[in-house]
Amino acid sequence: MRAQILMLTTQLAKLQENPPFSKKVEIIADPGAFEGDRAQFAKWWIKLQIWIKANWNAFADDFEIATAVLSRLKGPVAGQYAQVRPQECYTTGVWPTWDNLKVEIKEYFKPQAKRDWAHQQIHSFKQGNMRMDDYVTRFLALSIQGGLGNEHTVELLEHNVNPYIAQQIYLQDTRSNDLALAAEEVR
Repeated sequence: MRAQILMLTTQLAKLQENPPFSKKVEIIADPGAFEGDRAQFAKWWIKLQIWIKANWNAFADDFEIATAVLSRLKGPVAGQYAQVRPQECYTTGVWPTWDNLKVEIKEYFKPQAKRDWAHQQIHSFKQGNMRMDDYVTRFLALSIQGGLGNEHTVELLEHNVNPYIAQQIYLQDTRSNDLALAAEEVR
């Protein structure tokens, strides 16, 4: 019995010195690099965010998170961004928080297809026989999705609404440069 206990104790000591597996368990795989293909951005971005969250305790501060994220941006556009952004941070001495970096990167690399489509749609979106409430609601939705500036969007709204309504707005001198107010005037 003592011989067996000694043998098992020796085996246990050897296994503890050289375990057959790594002590570090990687639950979420490293998302790898983003090569700049905007069509692949959403897939890579969600993997990266999950990876950061899973490894949150491994990062000491904003600098380490920003470095981990920016070092995974490759290719002509993403790589250029990843080269310029750290230089700006280093020069100013201010590194973005994870929340700010998420917004910044998402805005910079998100696919533009929906935005471009909405931008194109709003330029040719005429009221026609559509009810005014429906038209204004859809118009406002397209303006938000297209990311258009306020003044330009007001001009498009006036241009694309029923000409009689646009004429009445000018005649009554109730035109506004604020989109929300202009939408109410059109209604």
